[in-house]
Amino acid sequence: MPALIPVDNFLGIALIGLVLSTIVYGITCLQVFSYYTKYSNRGGLFLKTFVGDVMALDMFHLALLVMFVYHYSVTNLGAGANQTMSE
Repeated sequence: MPALIPVDNFLGIALIGLVLSTIVYGITCLQVFSYYTKYSNRGGLFLKTFVGDVMALDMFHLALLVMFVYHYSVTNLGAGANQTMSE
């Protein structure tokens, strides 16, 4: 008899990844704030732009992760309930 697809393993790993990514994003926010308030006068325009771009990319990455987890855990939670996987 084929078993149902284990959705909890997939969503659990996605949620753990989201939490860890959010922690790293918080550390990035703290470092960017510290850089712009204390050390930005020492760096040139290229470094200031680079720091801002890294912050924007990290924010975009976190937004994509949130959309991914929301899509699979809220919007389509029961969509795979009727699917089975063969052994």
